[in-house]
Amino acid sequence: MLRRLVERFQERTELPIEIEEIRDALIELGVQDRIIFSPEELDTGTLRGAYYQWCEHAAAYGEPILTTLIVFPANEDLAWQRAICAKELVHVCDKQIVKTQTPEMVEELAQKVVGPFETRSATPADLMAAVDKLAQYQGLNLLFPAAARKLARARIAAGERTYEEVADWAGIPENYARLVLEESWDALSELLTAIGNGEHS
Repeated sequence: MLRRLVERFQERTELPIEIEEIRDALIELGVQDRIIFSPEELDTGTLRGAYYQWCEHAAAYGEPILTTLIVFPANEDLAWQRAICAKELVHVCDKQIVKTQTPEMVEELAQKVVGPFETRSATPADLMAAVDKLAQYQGLNLLFPAAARKLARARIAAGERTYEEVADWAGIPENYARLVLEESWDALSELLTAIGNGEHS
């Protein structure tokens, strides 16, 4: 499902890709019936975003309404809010939803996410943290599509734009813009999409 979502935007050169556009695409693809965004004051040193999923019934025997609530930090700047929401939207289309089961695991996951990627321990929280970090990078393909990246590289090479200007155009943090504008990113992005789509070599 992630590949189908990414492909929806890959020819776009008009930026920014609005978060609501990605949400609407997920609903059109039948992943969820409703996706709600909720800005909250968060301790971003511990938690930078989360999502919750449940099934509602409008009537006793009505069709189920698959709903996702995405919580993102109101106290972050817009570029980071967008990156965090894109990450959580990637989670919505995960083939195997990775969930925490206890409050202790939630706290442990938060510590893993803001800590170093490499770890010698092997726990469910390690796996969930790895999936969360992976989703951060997978979300960049949605916010900065292939066609727009090609255009941005050409304009930077010609001296017509700076990395800061390109980051503002895409609506993402500048460090992420620099990352995805590396020539090596296109091959990496294909790998990230394949992993997120559950494809195997």
